[in-house]
Amino acid sequence: QKMAKYLPSVTRIVLYLLAASPPFGLAEESQTSAPNHHHDKNINSTSNKIRFLAIGDWGGTPHYPYSTHGQLRTAHGMARVAAASSSPASVNHDVDLDPSASFVLALGDNFYKSGVDERDVDIRFNETFEKVYGQEELQIPWYVCGGNHDHRGDITQQILLSKSEGTRWHFPDLNHRVVKEFTVRSPIKTAGAETFHTSTVKIEILMIDTIHLAGFHDAETELLYGEFHPLPGPSSSLQASTTLSWIESALQKSDADYLLVAGHYPVYSPCRHGNTQDLIENLDPLLKQHGVTAYLSGHDHCQFHYQYDSLDYILTGAGMNCCYNATMKEFLPEGGDLKYIWEDYTSSHGDTGGFASFEVGKEEMKVIIHDQDGDKLYETVLLPRTEHQKSGVYKEVSF
Repeated sequence: QKMAKYLPSVTRIVLYLLAASPPFGLAEESQTSAPNHHHDKNINSTSNKIRFLAIGDWGGTPHYPYSTHGQLRTAHGMARVAAASSSPASVNHDVDLDPSASFVLALGDNFYKSGVDERDVDIRFNETFEKVYGQEELQIPWYVCGGNHDHRGDITQQILLSKSEGTRWHFPDLNHRVVKEFTVRSPIKTAGAETFHTSTVKIEILMIDTIHLAGFHDAETELLYGEFHPLPGPSSSLQASTTLSWIESALQKSDADYLLVAGHYPVYSPCRHGNTQDLIENLDPLLKQHGVTAYLSGHDHCQFHYQYDSLDYILTGAGMNCCYNATMKEFLPEGGDLKYIWEDYTSSHGDTGGFASFEVGKEEMKVIIHDQDGDKLYETVLLPRTEHQKSGVYKEVSF
C-alpha cells in the first residue's frame, strides 16, 4: 500500500479525503483505490477553531415513513448546535465567534435494519437522510463509515452515493481519511504596534470499517440468539489483516495535532453490547502505540466518555433512540475511568436521542455530549498530541 503524501497547505483550510481500502471492500488482496481530494474553504479562520458533530446509529426504519420521531428531533438539535453563535469571551466584553460546524461524522448503522440495495437505495437515501437532515446548518460534508446493519445490505450502494455530483455524502471507501488544517492567529504586543503570530493546526480522522475486524450477525442469527449476542469475529482473516495494515500505516504517517479514529463498534462499552474483544486485541494496541487522541464509536445506543490507559473513548450511538442501559459496566477493565454515561436510567425525562460535538483549537479540543434537543449533558477537554506522540513510537505495546 502506497499512501499519498500530504499536499502543501496553500489555503487557510485544507481538507483531504483519501480513500484507501479495497475498492468497495471487494478486493481483499490489494488496496489500489486512487486518493480522492476535497478542498474546503468555508471555515471562518478569524475564530481560531473549527467545529464538527458526530452521530451514530441514526438510520431510520425500512418502512414508511423511513424515519423515527427520535431521529427527527435529534436532527433539529444537531442543526441548533451546528449554527454559528457569539458569546462574551472575557470581562471586557469582547465577542468570541463560535463558527458554524464544518462537517458531520456518521458512525455507522446508517440504514436500518438491513442496509440498502439497488432497489431501495434512492428512496432510503432521500427519506432517511436528505429529508431528515435537510436543515441549512447541516448542508455540510458528512463523512461516513459502515455499521453492522449496513453490511447486511449491499454496502457498495452507500459508497456509490459518494459519486453523485455536489453530494454532501462522503463515503469513498470502507476505510478513508479526513484531514483538516486551519490557521490560528495569536496577537503579539510590541512597542507601538500589535502584530500576529500564525500557526497551523491539523486534525486527522481515520474512518474505519470495524465490521471487517469483528464480524456481524445476519438477521437470522440475531433472531435466533438475540441482538446482544457476542460478535462472531471477522469473516475473513485476510480482510481483517488488510484493514489493520491500512490503519497502522495511516497512524504511522500522521503528524496531526489531534488524531482521531472513528468506527462503528466500540473498543470498550459499559452498555448492552459490551466490549468488542477483537478490537481490544488487535486495534486498541495500535491506537495507544501511536498516540491517538481519542477513539469514537457508536453501536451501543447510549453515550459515554471512558478513559483507560491514557486513551479516551467517546461513544455516541443515540442518533434515533435512547438508550441501552449499562448492563456490561462490570466488564470494563480495572483501572479505567467511566467519566460520564448517558443510559437508560438517566433518561426518564423523555429523551429520544443524542449526538456529540467537537470544538478544535490550538490548545485544546472540547468534546460535548448533547441530548436530542442539543442541550449539553457533559463536556470534557482533550489536549493536542505531543511531539513524542506524533513520532509514531509513543508507547511500546505488546501485541
